[in-house]
Amino acid sequence: MGTLGAGFVRVSTGSQDETSQVKILTEEASQRGITIVKWFTLHGYSASHGAQEPALREAIADIQRRDYTTLMVTESSRLDRRDDSDAQAEILLSIRSAGGDIVSVAEPQFGKTDFAGRIVTLVAQHANAEKSKTVKATTYRGVSMIIANGAHHGPLPSFWATRGERYAKQAYCADPESVRDIYGRVANGDSLLSIGRAYDLHSTSIRTLIQFAANHTGVEECRYTYEGVTETWVHKVAPVVDSPLWWRANKVLAANTTDARGNKGGRPVGQAVNWISGLLVCPSCGEKTRLQIGYTPSGNPRTPKLRCRGDAKRRKPCGIFKGCDARPIIDTIDSMLSSDTTPILAFQRVAGNSHERDEMQAELAKIQSRLSATEDDDELDALVVARKALREALKNFEPVPDMYDYTETGQTVSDLWTAGDTDEKRGMIRAIMASWGLALSEHDGQWGIKIGTRFAGTTEVDGIVDLGNGFCFRR
Repeated sequence: MGTLGAGFVRVSTGSQDETSQVKILTEEASQRGITIVKWFTLHGYSASHGAQEPALREAIADIQRRDYTTLMVTESSRLDRRDDSDAQAEILLSIRSAGGDIVSVAEPQFGKTDFAGRIVTLVAQHANAEKSKTVKATTYRGVSMIIANGAHHGPLPSFWATRGERYAKQAYCADPESVRDIYGRVANGDSLLSIGRAYDLHSTSIRTLIQFAANHTGVEECRYTYEGVTETWVHKVAPVVDSPLWWRANKVLAANTTDARGNKGGRPVGQAVNWISGLLVCPSCGEKTRLQIGYTPSGNPRTPKLRCRGDAKRRKPCGIFKGCDARPIIDTIDSMLSSDTTPILAFQRVAGNSHERDEMQAELAKIQSRLSATEDDDELDALVVARKALREALKNFEPVPDMYDYTETGQTVSDLWTAGDTDEKRGMIRAIMASWGLALSEHDGQWGIKIGTRFAGTTEVDGIVDLGNGFCFRR
């Protein structure tokens, strides 16, 4: 097995696409004999503000644990573009000190410890910072024209849009009748969910619309921050609702955010009542099913039912699938997994010592990076001695290729299922669904579970179920 690495992919805005970076890194890793075991995909992260730093710190921690030794990027600007050159250098040195290596496809010498590599690294880091400054300055020139024109800048709520030339955009309400109706319904006490179902909106979007002050003032306050200074200007729009209606609707929203409306205990909203709830899909519409339990008006417990929950926004069932008794479904899955003695496997090294050479090379790289950073003479002497010993050991090392395979961990599927909590059981069911397929199916007039293309209980299934974290089981 070759070198293990991670791919670091970053784009600055939500409109950009990281697919091309993934393709380039995958091809480059294949050519270099690097196996990418982890991807960092940062969508809409600005490197000039250091938004990517937590991900870089995570990569450094991974390298220290020897999860992998190489961090791959298409170009160095994907890692950092901050004005602070010291901050950029600190990240790079931390990666090197952890024993890691950086591969920049566009800059082969970036991050190397020889003289040429250091020059290339310094130039690249300076260029990245200058590029960030240029982008900011160019963007600010455009924003300056927007400010001078008193034009719109920034996001708008639902039912609002813009028209006009690039630096003279005019905001306007595209559907004033719907906006007035929503304000009236909120002011009269209608729930945000019911309004959202009527207009195909999330409750958060409705809240943003209600709190948009320009709906009644006719003035939108726009903002832009450059070089730490925030500039504000007003943009005039046509008002949509009267101020009294705007105030009444916002008063209702404010009343719903008081402490008196908070959750006072009981089952958390996001917690499933049973591990099966929300996993299986409706056989008619393909949306998630929910487990319906409770009591009848007379106080008797209801028979647990699996019913269509509908899409997440409307939460209206399709009306075709009328539901089925959940108890046989739960018992079938529980019986199948609680009695399954299939061993749990882990993908791990079973022979070879090439990994030891990789560890020694990583330690050598770590010493090399520390040599250029230390100022203590005693520490410097110790590092030189350690480097000489490592080089000698590497010279005399006789590698045996590492061999990896699935080996038993001593646990069984039954052990994991029996000891697992609700979340762990849901994870096992999801893994089975992804590997084999698990769905509701009607068989001889009764609802049951279909695994793959066969009805549960009629045949065995083949394949590997990936449980994550390197564990799996197979039949």
